[in-house]
Amino acid sequence: MRAIWTIAKKEYELAMRSVTSYIVFVLFLVIAGLFFSTTVFKIALAEMRGVYGFMHLLFIFFVPAITMGSIAKERSSGTIELLSTMPIRLSQIIWGKIVAAFLQLITLLAFCIVYFIIIYILGEGVDIGAAIMGFIGLSLAGAAYVAIGVFASSLPSNQVLAFVIAFAISAFFYVLRFVLIFLPLPLVKIFQYFSFEHHLSNFTKGVLDLKDLLFFLAVIAIFALLAEFNLQSKNMRQER
Repeated sequence: MRAIWTIAKKEYELAMRSVTSYIVFVLFLVIAGLFFSTTVFKIALAEMRGVYGFMHLLFIFFVPAITMGSIAKERSSGTIELLSTMPIRLSQIIWGKIVAAFLQLITLLAFCIVYFIIIYILGEGVDIGAAIMGFIGLSLAGAAYVAIGVFASSLPSNQVLAFVIAFAISAFFYVLRFVLIFLPLPLVKIFQYFSFEHHLSNFTKGVLDLKDLLFFLAVIAIFALLAEFNLQSKNMRQER
């Protein structure tokens, strides 16, 4: 655990000194802010559910931008091979990268708390519990996208390609909500279970369902294991 935190802390500090990170942060906050201002001041809808839904959509684009270099840049520079020779397990490297990227995402979401403050001041009968649960659900969904992004970053040594792969996988889990109406009824429940929006919607309603929590945790664990397996297989091929 100590090794994971050491890697995560180092990666997070490096990211916070990167101009690219701040460009991603500013773009996200500007786009989310425009949607929020339109929802609250033009439509006069003082609730966070729609804002959370829009931020979930933004994750498809912005989380891959945060994670695309997590392992790909290490592979392109050759430092991943150096790390693998140190007394650190590959699983610790993977989880360190995931935690670092998740901390970046939480830092970004922390700025969005101002949205809730504005709604709480201007609105009436604001459901604080639903807003808090929605934030927790959004963070869990973000962590799942982070794990997907780190896995995608472990596949190529090119950061742009890592972004494209992460975007494609993340978009698959997001767009499932739109294809359900075209599926036969027996398949709807099966595919619905893999929809991120389906599980996130309960959080935004203020409902904590154990199956939704376990789903996101399972996605995080599965893609972390896939990233570890991919790096192990690459190391084995290089040793031959």
